[in-house]
Amino acid sequence: MNPKDIVHAFATRTRANLKVINALKSADLEVFEVTQLVNSLLGLLIFPQQRYYQSIPKIALSELAQSGWPKPLVVGEFPAVKNLKELMRYLRNAIAHFNVEYLSDESGEIRGMRLWNINRNKEKDWVVELSLRDVEVAVDKFSDLIVPDASA
Repeated sequence: MNPKDIVHAFATRTRANLKVINALKSADLEVFEVTQLVNSLLGLLIFPQQRYYQSIPKIALSELAQSGWPKPLVVGEFPAVKNLKELMRYLRNAIAHFNVEYLSDESGEIRGMRLWNINRNKEKDWVVELSLRDVEVAVDKFSDLIVPDASA
């Protein structure tokens, strides 16, 4: 199996597993869907981003929003990313280096994530918040774009 097939197969299987976990939660079984979502980011974001980085298009975030991509909420005085390639690089870095803080509602239920990038000077240069649904949508859309048919 060539390396592109391995990434594609891993992304496809990761998405299938995530769908099963989400379905089990709907059936009122005790599952940890946020844990599975973060685990799934390895196969849906990090591996594909690493393999296909050069082919990620520089589509403006405003254009992405028109096709259903979520818009990350920038926290603080940090600049927004300019395009898809930069967004995926920062998201990949945040997940790979566990620059993640879970955001909870009043009941303690996890509702989202705060993610950040640390630059070469070891300083934060980007901080965003995304709902769990937004994380899942962004990663699904990214894997559809970069690893076609991974949702099959």
